[in-house]
Amino acid sequence: MAPRSSTVRCVVHRAVRETPLEPPDPSPADPGSAELRRVVDDLTANALMTGELFLEVAPAYLSDTAAADVLGPLAT
Repeated sequence: MAPRSSTVRCVVHRAVRETPLEPPDPSPADPGSAELRRVVDDLTANALMTGELFLEVAPAYLSDTAAADVLGPLAT
C-alpha cells in the first residue's frame, strides 16, 4: 500500500525544516577542522572559477549544457 500524499508531504516538510542550512562552526579546540574547512572552501572556489573559464573558452555555438558535456572530461 502506497503512503498517502499528505503523509509524504508532511515528512518532506519536516525534513526540510530540520535540515541545517549552515555548516557547523569548527570547534576552537580542533584547529585541524578549521584548516580543513579553509581548504575545502578554497577548492570549491577554484572549481567554480575553472568551470567559468571552461565555459568562456567553449565554442560560441554550444549552449552552456552542451559545452559542459564537451569540456567536462577535461576537468578530470
